Amino acid sequence: MTLRPALACLLVSTLAACAVADPAARKTKADEAGAGLMPVTIETASFDLYARIRTPGATDRLTVYIEGDGFAWKRTNEISTDPTPLNPVALHLAAADPSPAVAWLARPCQFTGGLTARGCADTFWTEERYGETVIAAMNEAVDELKATAGATTLDLVGFSGGGTVAALLALRRDDIATLRTVASPLDTDAFTSVHGVSRLSSSLNPAENAPALATLPQVHYVGEDDEIVPAKINRRFLAHMGESRCTALVTVPDMDHHDWAEIWPSLMARMPSCR
Repeated sequence: MTLRPALACLLVSTLAACAVADPAARKTKADEAGAGLMPVTIETASFDLYARIRTPGATDRLTVYIEGDGFAWKRTNEISTDPTPLNPVALHLAAADPSPAVAWLARPCQFTGGLTARGCADTFWTEERYGETVIAAMNEAVDELKATAGATTLDLVGFSGGGTVAALLALRRDDIATLRTVASPLDTDAFTSVHGVSRLSSSLNPAENAPALATLPQVHYVGEDDEIVPAKINRRFLAHMGESRCTALVTVPDMDHHDWAEIWPSLMARMPSCR
């Protein structure tokens, strides 16, 4: 996918001029942020996925946070060799969640070595970031986290592209109690159209099967100042879904794409329901 320069910088970094941090330093930073959750590496058929989990023992309900797309592009037209995020927003959200049982799941090739990790190729953090191979692996990992916690139901939370993954997982699972997304492009065709870039033709688009989610309690948070995922993208997703008593789109004033951790405790108090 070819990106315009400004969009490439917005997507890959929260730092000025798209500055690059060493992958080992990124992992150290993430380990500090997730210190309250036990690290685990999950072997799926295609990838080794990095995760963290906190559970008091067997529990009937587990909240699973899914990380964003990460450091996909180094600079304009140059794909990163390691998609480990510079700022693991979903991990910060998980660390702020006081629920008894919480897990966080990184995306393929993040925190495991990038191109050197098992099964990894840069297509899995570019045009195939939401492809069948990726979603199947994430689904396997969620099964493992659920088994570790002894849970029977799951609450899914995804940041940015992690919300897209969460919606795709919800479409194929029957154990999801609620879905919450944060700054997530839930209609990938609308997302690429807004930014004038090529369609993610090798990826799945949740909007294509949105009606199947109409009875799932869900809240989708978007930032009023988010130039990467403006609210109109998720309005398109909800339009595809059609009438539903179970959905809410919440626009947060003065919020951009990345700075959600500080306000997350107040937002997560609002649990989705079917009114």
